[in-house]
Amino acid sequence: MYNKKPSSHLWKMSIRLCGLSVALVIGATHGALAQDAGNIRRFAGQSISFAGYSSAFNDKWAASFGKYFTERTGITINWIPSSPSKNITSIRASGGNPDIDVMLMDSANLARGIQEGVVGTVDPAKIPNMKKVPESLQIKAGIPSMAYRYGNCYRTDKFEQLKLGVPNDIAVWSAPGLAGRVMFPSTTAAQWLINAPAIALSAGGSYSDVSGSIKNLSSKVKAYGFFNSSGDMDAAMSAGDVWLTVGNNQGRCLALKKQGVPVAYATWNIDANGKTYSDLINPDNLVLVANSPKKELVELMMNEFLSDEAAKASVPLFIFIAGTPPTAAAIDAVMAADASAAEWIIKEPSKLFLPDYPAFLANLREWTTQWAGILR
Repeated sequence: MYNKKPSSHLWKMSIRLCGLSVALVIGATHGALAQDAGNIRRFAGQSISFAGYSSAFNDKWAASFGKYFTERTGITINWIPSSPSKNITSIRASGGNPDIDVMLMDSANLARGIQEGVVGTVDPAKIPNMKKVPESLQIKAGIPSMAYRYGNCYRTDKFEQLKLGVPNDIAVWSAPGLAGRVMFPSTTAAQWLINAPAIALSAGGSYSDVSGSIKNLSSKVKAYGFFNSSGDMDAAMSAGDVWLTVGNNQGRCLALKKQGVPVAYATWNIDANGKTYSDLINPDNLVLVANSPKKELVELMMNEFLSDEAAKASVPLFIFIAGTPPTAAAIDAVMAADASAAEWIIKEPSKLFLPDYPAFLANLREWTTQWAGILR
């Protein structure tokens, strides 16, 4: 009869083989982890130059993500106060030898940067964490760092006195009681290129019909003037000289409200592409500079920024600027730290309006030269 029990010799051999298999698996896993750790620090001791915005904003980046990234990879970041316009000018003047490697660019200026040839293209294989980003926010030049809402900020006390509804569109902006109390961005303001395309559409115009769009807007809305910076908006709204700012960053409006100024944020209804969108979305992106010799370091930085661990380290940055993180894990981390963030978190970015900036830029000279006609 066949004996189903293994012999002592075979039993011992089986145990040895099992032990060997376990050892091989453990060894392979350990080797993979060690290799991963080694790869993460393969550029330790090197540095990259990051062109951000203001020094205060850069400091927030440095204290949150920057600290995490340097400790994890050994790469240091040189933080440079700048602006997209300055970056475009300096990169073009560098003759193919830029002194910055990565820069912050909103989607409007990214379109400009692509046209000017100052933007590089990343290798998606080097940024596997990109899969965590909503498809509508993915770009070829880098990754989204955060996204902002742009709508309208208004003085609630003045609107109550005038018995006006919420200023979601031009039907309210053009109310007679608001004549001389509405503010738009100047062509020199960072917000102008972001908002101008949506303002044109809101006036019943188009990207190509510059004169007609300006005429429509100026005939319906009697503007107070233009703002050149967020500080201008804040001062005018706080003083009560302006009762409505069109194309205002939601975070700025909420900050004014926290300071005790009687303001509220109004969503911006924008009709385009056969749809009605709620607010304009402005993704702020980490963009690779064309011809940067540090491309691999920048790609590593981008992939790390999209990691769940970096998301937790970057929470103070997102809350500081009221910017929606690009991944679900990062959004969860922000909400866990501050439940009030629900007021500004963008849950469905595809429902917000992202202008066709290349189409608008095709007529940029006409838009910049004729924009002042709004005040006529």
